[in-house]
Amino acid sequence: MTLNLPHGYRARAASEPDIPELAALDAAHTRHAVGSVLRTENEIRIEWKSPTFDSDTDSQVVLDEDGRIVGWCEVYDFAPHTRLQSRLRVEPTLVGPDVAAWLIAWSVERARQAVSKAVAGERIILTQGAYQGTPELASFLEDSGFSYVRSFLRMRIEMTSLPAAPIWPSGIAVRSMIAGVDDHAAVAAIRDAFQDHWGHVDTSFEEDLEEWKQWIHEDEDFDTDLWFLAMDGEEMAGFCQCYPVVGDDPKVGLVDELGVRRPWRGRGIATALLQHAFRAFYQRGKPIVELGVDSQSPTGATRLYEKAGMAASWTNNVYELELRGGSAA
Repeated sequence: MTLNLPHGYRARAASEPDIPELAALDAAHTRHAVGSVLRTENEIRIEWKSPTFDSDTDSQVVLDEDGRIVGWCEVYDFAPHTRLQSRLRVEPTLVGPDVAAWLIAWSVERARQAVSKAVAGERIILTQGAYQGTPELASFLEDSGFSYVRSFLRMRIEMTSLPAAPIWPSGIAVRSMIAGVDDHAAVAAIRDAFQDHWGHVDTSFEEDLEEWKQWIHEDEDFDTDLWFLAMDGEEMAGFCQCYPVVGDDPKVGLVDELGVRRPWRGRGIATALLQHAFRAFYQRGKPIVELGVDSQSPTGATRLYEKAGMAASWTNNVYELELRGGSAA
């Protein structure tokens, strides 16, 4: 890289002891960008335990003259190494582009290492999000060759009373997940439901299953009672994976993943699962529920959430940089 950091600043790989300071930086960044904290120390620790992530090679922090971490970037690179994801956080009080631009350049350099690992002829891209409250980051990305490609909405509902119980389609029953029993079927359902979503990459079922098991067994906030399964007999028609912790606001719950498999779509299962989740959160003292959705969802998810009473609260704009073009089919 030819870019230089400000005088007295230095960079190094992030490490486990940095996590509390990284969580504080993440909180400052997202509070400035969207008005709330989105990620906890626990979530960072769980993400770092992924077998596809190594903080020694996949992260960088920038420290100021006093040794404070003022910038942080991670690159997530997993098989088949065609769609890499970068996450960048910068202290909101910093003036000028130096730290952000340096970290963007580092992320591109790190991502280019994946080119040799991907199958010949496959297109390879690096993506990076920029919240609506960080137009300067969007400008830095564009100056670095990234192009805007998509927007994701954060949707939210604030309930003032217990929602009505959902009406389930004929033959569909809901129950909570049983860890160790439903793992295989749940991973299969997730892969099936999301295969037509933007940005989907085919990955190994075995690797997905192992990462899933590691996550549910090591995440102290994971709660199987909030993992709702819509069952058609012995078959899993849909699922609603909810998370009880969103940043530092105890009144908020998160619908992390909601999906219905293709043969069961169009029957109202997604709406029923969402309403079931609303009731569960309200009964737990969490009257606010949030979720993320592709603004151009091919399944019409945005309209479904709006009909359920949710509204967009902020936007995350996704930018991408092509690292290698794909061969014509």
